[in-house]
Amino acid sequence: MKLYGSLTSPYVRRLRIWLEHTDYEFVALDIFSTEGRKTLEAVSPARKIPLLKLGKDTVYDSRMIFNYLNKKLQRETLDLDDENALTLIDEANQAFVHLFLLSKSGIDVQQDALYFNLQRERISNLMLHLEGMVAAGHFKQWNYPAICLYCLLDWVDFRELDQLDSTPALKDFRDHHLSHEYVKKTDPRLNT
Repeated sequence: MKLYGSLTSPYVRRLRIWLEHTDYEFVALDIFSTEGRKTLEAVSPARKIPLLKLGKDTVYDSRMIFNYLNKKLQRETLDLDDENALTLIDEANQAFVHLFLLSKSGIDVQQDALYFNLQRERISNLMLHLEGMVAAGHFKQWNYPAICLYCLLDWVDFRELDQLDSTPALKDFRDHHLSHEYVKKTDPRLNT
C-alpha cells in the first residue's frame, strides 16, 4: 500500500496520522517541483494529492481514501454528525487552500472582490461554527474527524493564515494535541 502526498498538505497529514499503526509506504512529493509534478501526473489524472495505490486499485481524495481504508480495516464507525463535521472541516480547508494558492501565485487575496469576499465569509462562518462544536464537547475522541480538525487548525497556523485568536476553543483543541507522538512526527514545520 502506497500513500502519495506532500509533507505539508493537511489532507495528506490527516491520513498519515490516522494510519499511524498501519503498515504502508509514504511517497513524499514536492508537488511544486518539476519532478514532483511529473510523478503526480503519472499516478493521478486529477494531479491532486493524496492518492492511495493498493495493488491494482487507486483511490483519489482524502475522504475517499479514508472511507475505503476504514471499511477495509474496520476501524471506526462514523455517524451523521461525524460526516457533517468532516464536510464542514473540508469546506474550511478548501477555502483556506484556495486563498493560500492564490496568494502564493502573487494575487492579493485581501482585495475587495466577490470571490475573495465569499471565501473570507465562508471561512469566518465555518471557523465560528467549528468553534461552537468544540466548545459544546464535540471532537473529544481522537478519531478521524478530530484528526482532520487538528490538521486544518495546525495547517492554517503553519501557513500563517489564521492564528486562531478569535476562536479560543479551536486554539485550545489544537494546542491540546500538539504533544501526540505522530502529530509531532508529521509536523509540516519539520519538512520545510
